[in-house]
Amino acid sequence: MENDNKRVDRAWNRLHSRLEQDGLLERKAEPQQPIFRPVALRWAASLIILITATLFIVHEMKTTQPEMFTLLNGEKNSTFVTTLEDGSVVYLAENTSLSYPEHFQKSSREVFLEGDAFFDISKNPESPFIIETDIIKVKVLGTSFNVKTANKEYSSLSVNTGVVEVTLKKGGKSTRIKAGETVLIQSGSLKVIQTQDLEQFARYMSRMHFKDERLEDVISVINRNFKDVIFEISPDIEERLLTATFSQDSPDSLVQLICSALNLKYSQQQNRIKIYK
Repeated sequence: MENDNKRVDRAWNRLHSRLEQDGLLERKAEPQQPIFRPVALRWAASLIILITATLFIVHEMKTTQPEMFTLLNGEKNSTFVTTLEDGSVVYLAENTSLSYPEHFQKSSREVFLEGDAFFDISKNPESPFIIETDIIKVKVLGTSFNVKTANKEYSSLSVNTGVVEVTLKKGGKSTRIKAGETVLIQSGSLKVIQTQDLEQFARYMSRMHFKDERLEDVISVINRNFKDVIFEISPDIEERLLTATFSQDSPDSLVQLICSALNLKYSQQQNRIKIYK
């Protein structure tokens, strides 16, 4: 540090001498430190403060805006299944993407959807789940429903359980639909009808793809879709990550695939299957 200071001093002195030789500085009987050095130092200090303040503002902006993640289902003829941090399960159809924050805010849980997806929302009355698309905003507290926006001219939302509020982003028209109903979004209007295609919800579960999903979350999804068999896992393997595709497999086939992929064991007693190390 001392050597650096000396080099800086020498540089300032050389510059001072050059300016003095060119007649740009007023000569004094007893030369002191260059008269412009304090001004330059003050300028440099101001610049440092400005840079620091700018960096602080940028940092604050980054910390107040949550980092967003995007999932894209590029699997053909498969549903990409993921569990969000609040326990909500999302089934993404082919060529569908979902953007969501790493951590939801306390007041709301907001995501952005492009394409078709089935949502099974974890109930939380204090934090509504909000889905935005290019044309509608969907607000729910806890329910399951199918959103179709891949074809923007013939978008729709069908409710499987619970109640959903749908609002047009252009014009602000809003309506509520309940289980067994479908809202058609066409030409800037909302038309509520009885759901005709009752099999649309089950089709998402016919071929499910998981990628690096926690085993506990995978088992939770399986239990939602198998009513006659209950899967259980020991606590020490809950955090294991699983990548697998299940295609209308029987419970026996499912547990064998899981155990083979993660080198685990299982046992079965009546309608309960236990997986362990």
